[in-house]
Amino acid sequence: MPADFALAGPARSPRGCRALSANSVVYRHKVRLIVQCRALDFLLHYCPKRSGKPSAIRVAGLSTLLSLALLPSVQGETFTAASDNWPPFFMQADGQLSGIGYEILNEIGRRTGDTINMQRLPNKRALKMFEEGKIDLIVIDSPLWNDPQNIPGMLFSADLMTVSEYIYFTRDAYIEVKTPKDLAGKTVHILHGYSYPAFEAAFASGLVKKHEMYSEQSLIDTLIQKRANAIFMDSIAFHYNISKLKHNLNLFRSGLQLSNAPLGVKVRRARADILPRFNQAIAEMKADGSIDKIVQKYTE
Repeated sequence: MPADFALAGPARSPRGCRALSANSVVYRHKVRLIVQCRALDFLLHYCPKRSGKPSAIRVAGLSTLLSLALLPSVQGETFTAASDNWPPFFMQADGQLSGIGYEILNEIGRRTGDTINMQRLPNKRALKMFEEGKIDLIVIDSPLWNDPQNIPGMLFSADLMTVSEYIYFTRDAYIEVKTPKDLAGKTVHILHGYSYPAFEAAFASGLVKKHEMYSEQSLIDTLIQKRANAIFMDSIAFHYNISKLKHNLNLFRSGLQLSNAPLGVKVRRARADILPRFNQAIAEMKADGSIDKIVQKYTE
């Protein structure tokens, strides 16, 4: 895993096998099944029979236990979720969805018993539908990236991970940057629509030349082609695209860290009731290393 971003390692039991928390979804349903089986055993062996026929208590008890046994072990709901294309967090190709956020939210749904229907939507449309209550969730987002005026209408799950942005250079043209002045006269490429408060004044004054690109791959290409002295990019997307483009990671060097943002599932405030079970599933996924494994799948 890249050195410039780190997630908590998987927590393991002393024997190296996966431990079940007393609060976990799986543990709770195993306990429920054991209790039902013991109650059934009691009814079969100790409730009286009359004239060779089961008593009313026995019949009622057996009927109740049978109905409980037929219930699904996890009773969930159906939610709609959306995200714009954001490699490697959410992607669509040939009608198939993939990505870190997509896989994490799928796993959350599997553990809670909820069905989560995800779709790719342009960011502005997704946010509008979220505000109008037409979709329930934004697949992956950060509270730091949202307009404070809109915060009252939204909630976030427990953090899934953090994402950090850095200045990237080719190794042979590295510049030690502590302030924007260190990039005076240089050309920086960033993603379209992104902003970096510490550099905005330098961009506006022309001290540092800024060009916006429409994909992470374009950023990396322009850096390699020496059309940019540096690029601004988050570390997960950087490593994903370096791997996809089959570049040698040693050709590059990261510099100043520009940001560090927690990522979670964005939830409409009207659906605050789902957060306890979502957060429980997230805690379990962190403990058993599931989130780490999903991230590694897209960055190694």
